[in-house]
Amino acid sequence: MKTILVTGAAGGVAKRVRPWLREHYDLRLLDLRAASDLAPNETALVGDITDRDAVRRASEGVDGILHLACAYSLDIDFEATLDANYRAQLYLLDACREYGIGRFVFASSHHVLGQHRVDGFAGDAASVAPDGFYALSKVFGEAACALYAHRHGLKALSIRIGNADEQVADGRRQHIWVSGRDLAQLIRIGFEHADITHDVVYGVSRCPAPFFDNSRAVELGYAPQDSAIDHLSPAFVAREAMPPSAGADFVGGPYVPQPLIVRTPQ
Repeated sequence: MKTILVTGAAGGVAKRVRPWLREHYDLRLLDLRAASDLAPNETALVGDITDRDAVRRASEGVDGILHLACAYSLDIDFEATLDANYRAQLYLLDACREYGIGRFVFASSHHVLGQHRVDGFAGDAASVAPDGFYALSKVFGEAACALYAHRHGLKALSIRIGNADEQVADGRRQHIWVSGRDLAQLIRIGFEHADITHDVVYGVSRCPAPFFDNSRAVELGYAPQDSAIDHLSPAFVAREAMPPSAGADFVGGPYVPQPLIVRTPQ
């Protein structure tokens, strides 16, 4: 089987996709702490993606990279994103160039469109409107993928992930929810489909009144298996009952009401 490097491998999204990916790939799992519950074809590595030498060591000999790791929070400031979300992105992409790694799948986010209002939202055709510094770094990540795809022939797929929780918490997230199984299907498209150059798709399952048509993903063969309606939380909150701090009127939800923080570097 092909060997795939997974960054952020001890995180929640990785835990949900790993069971579906290790059926098809040997997984090299990189994180600041060792990933747990390893299958026989999974290897845990402890390392920091902000360390260029650590990235090079982890990347040597793999066939593709699944980049899930990032720095994020509702109130993250710009300086806190620089190493993990900008420099590390370039370290990983440059490792692809150096070692001839042909495939790169990037975990982007629906937050790159987060400041659009839900009412009248243009979906797949909407222009970029990041809702904070975390989202801004995802816009950079997508652009960096495009740079390496066109300049070096890397086949890259950016997946604008919706909500990847195990259950759907509220009336905004029910329009953008994705299961681990469906997200893994999109990841596999990124690693296997012949027509990938640098493509952008949406990490969403079958959702009521979906925010995204996900037409490019469908063209590439994506057929979601799971439905948001079947995974509502017992504590599900309807959109009209959500508090103002939850940002129910915006695609990006609670990130939109947060103030932007620009700190002077120390």
